[in-house]
Amino acid sequence: MYVGNKKYIDISSSRFADFIENGNLYIDKTAFIEHVLQDKSKVLLFTRPRRTGKSLNLDTLAAFLDCRQDTKHLFKGLYAESSPVFAQVNQSPVIYLNFKQLKTQDYQWRFKKNLEKIARNYLKEGQLNPEISRYFNDNENHTTGALFDLTENLYSVYGVKPYVLIDEYDKILMDNIHSGEYETLRRWITDVFDSALKDNPSLEKAVLTGVTRISKESMFSGLNNLAVYDVFTSGAYDGDFSLTEDEARELLTPDELDEVRDWYNNTRVGKEKLYNIYSAMSYLYYGKLDNYWSRSGTLDMLVDLMNKKRADSLLEMIEDRSAYIITELQPRLSLKNIASANLSDSQFYSLAVQAGYLTYDIETEQTSKQSAAYRVYMPNLELRSVWRDFILESVVEVQGADLRGIFRNIADTDDFSEQLKNFIDFRLSCFDTDKNEPEKIYHVFLFGMALAVGYKCSSNKESGFGRYDLLIEGDNFNAVLEFKRAGNPNELEQKAEEALRQIDKNKYYSGFTNGRLVYKVGVACYKTECSVKTVLHDNGNG
Repeated sequence: MYVGNKKYIDISSSRFADFIENGNLYIDKTAFIEHVLQDKSKVLLFTRPRRTGKSLNLDTLAAFLDCRQDTKHLFKGLYAESSPVFAQVNQSPVIYLNFKQLKTQDYQWRFKKNLEKIARNYLKEGQLNPEISRYFNDNENHTTGALFDLTENLYSVYGVKPYVLIDEYDKILMDNIHSGEYETLRRWITDVFDSALKDNPSLEKAVLTGVTRISKESMFSGLNNLAVYDVFTSGAYDGDFSLTEDEARELLTPDELDEVRDWYNNTRVGKEKLYNIYSAMSYLYYGKLDNYWSRSGTLDMLVDLMNKKRADSLLEMIEDRSAYIITELQPRLSLKNIASANLSDSQFYSLAVQAGYLTYDIETEQTSKQSAAYRVYMPNLELRSVWRDFILESVVEVQGADLRGIFRNIADTDDFSEQLKNFIDFRLSCFDTDKNEPEKIYHVFLFGMALAVGYKCSSNKESGFGRYDLLIEGDNFNAVLEFKRAGNPNELEQKAEEALRQIDKNKYYSGFTNGRLVYKVGVACYKTECSVKTVLHDNGNG
């Protein structure tokens, strides 16, 4: 269900009151309030990808609970109004903290200022207990027990246990995973959580949100009352974030729904297949399909963790929507392992799934003898676009226009061969080459570059009497590429000629029926050196 005007769309605010008071479109997610308040666990952690409504849900919960406000009217006609928990509206103090605001250089100072602002809102000067007063008045006092002290202070004054809400608890850690400050930040946050959230008699409930589920040994080792609701966990909260199928059907016409489903749907949380709510709202706001999600974040961490094997698998998924890998997934991630150079494929894909860049289906259920296996894939066109840009711009780091200019000159086969050779020689240092399969890296590299500049590409497809390595389709040409590995630099010319002969022998060009000229390109490689030979096929379209 939604309220407000479908024409009034706010894609920038995470403040619940802004949506209701301004009559903006609001997807009713107030069932989240009921689910949280009826949950028997003391500390709740919700991990979801970026832009799925975590901050808005937390602000909605804060607005509902806050005893310093009168917000009953904001919930008129919404699910929460008819819920049995509505009796708890505006009954509790709320400590609402956004860890996204914390910066490495002054995180303790920012944390103190946020706590002080909250304390001044609820407590008069004479109501501050001695510990809190000393903390606020001493610039050198950065005790990790201040959050605990504030819960105790609020409980003693109001006679009602406060709620602690922490948004994006892992943001500062993820931003500093490769910095020298990481371990200091981790210890500080762990100490704050241990003090305020573990067996705190002055705490009603704590709710935390983030992108990743950091393993207990790294962060939550002291919390024996923690309930984690991640993308792998099925339950009442599955549809509380993002956009469900029923919500999309209510918002969109049948024609719009088909397009939006193709672009933004299919990301699994528990048993639900959800739409990216930010992208769907952006579609309604701008009136066109586009890659909206990637504009609000980066893939820096996944860039650092990319290798040849993963790039090859992901490029296959970009090309073929039915492509997938089978792997184990790990709900709990150790940031220490993520920061290491020896991250396993399972951990890499677990991080990508939790962060929302890939999704999963269960391939086989876990048994006593084996771990559960998952089918991991790109769920929609937007994510394929995100990964394409990521691999092309971040991993390879080239200007794709260079390659388009080279292919535009393909009719001059000798000049084209020389330009392509120089382009590869100059750029390929961005990839580590595999001494056993360097031709695979060249294959992935050129495949990615061609996609970057908008060419239609296909890889390892049957044609003639075998499978070509790579087909690049330009505006007025088809280029079929075959890659060969040379044993040493002296074999490069020979192997490039051998690649051309293989194209002819197997007639890889025989399936091309679009009437364009066909160019056969043999590429031989040895480490970061290569040789390129190009020949125009005699009868053009094969």
